[in-house]
Order: sequence, then structure tokens, then C-alpha cells
Amino acid sequence: MLYLCLARPDIADIWEQSPVIRFRDANGQQKNHVPDFLLTFIDGRRLAVAIKAVARVENTGFRDTLRYIRAAMPPEYADDLTLVTERSYTQSAARNAQKLHEFRRTPDPEADAAVADAIGAAPVVTTIAQLVERTGLGGRAFRATFKSTFSGMLRVLDAGDILPSTRVQWEGAK
Repeated sequence: MLYLCLARPDIADIWEQSPVIRFRDANGQQKNHVPDFLLTFIDGRRLAVAIKAVARVENTGFRDTLRYIRAAMPPEYADDLTLVTERSYTQSAARNAQKLHEFRRTPDPEADAAVADAIGAAPVVTTIAQLVERTGLGGRAFRATFKSTFSGMLRVLDAGDILPSTRVQWEGAK
């Protein structure tokens, strides 16, 4: 889930294991909940995130508990509290986000510039492999092209893992 958040350009800050929220459960007992993440968006909105396995949510009635937590959450803490399970995202989205994180760890301005030039000279719809071929930089260009799908320069047209065969569209050509 962290990689999915890191991949989003609209998230400005991620706080893992943010401060406790004290609430009373259905029996009136004092309880504590620590959201897994507190996300701050670039527009200033804040979202507390609880991450749970679907089986646990269904077996423990956590959705009901979440209502009590949300009701007790101070307005300055976050604008809302949401539940994320493994059904909230696809496995390919998680793999793509993790790969993006790995690719961002090694900046390559030369490959980024070559891909930007290739995008400008390519047909409106092309494949990642065709863009990579235009640059002559092989894997370096693949990583740069992959990153450009998250930066908003390219829009991915195919669902699933982002691969050399993935079709992309230059966003400036709308």
C-alpha cells in the first residue's frame, strides 16, 4: 500500500502509524486505534487510512468499529477515515507502484530527456517498446518511459503490468 501512495502525484505527505485515535466501541468501552497512514494531499486534505485484510474485516465486524473511530476522530486530525483492503487495488497496480519506486531511486536525466524527445516525435498512440527503440538507450529508456506514465506525460491505455508491449498515449495530444 505504501508504494501505491508514493506513486500518487496528489499526495504531498505520508505519515505511517500516526497518533492514536481514542474512541468508544458499541459497548461503550474505551479503545484506541492507530491508523496505518495519515495522508496529506497537495490540496491540504488529510485522510486517515486503516489497512486490513478482507477476512479480518468480515470476521471481526471492523466496518462497524470504523464508524465509531470515524465519529470520535477530531476534525483537525483528518478530513476522513477510510478502509483499504486487498480488494481496494489490483496486484498489477501494486507491482507497478513498487517498480516505480525502484526506478525513482536511480535518477537518469539523460534517459528522461531522450524519452521526452522520443515522445514528442512519436505517434499519438505507441508502445513503450517503440519509444525505447527510438532512444537507443535500452533498459534506461524503459525505466524513463515507465516513470513518464506516472508523471502524467504518458497515459497507459492497457490494463495490468506496465510492460514493453504496453500501449501509451502522449497526454499533450488530447
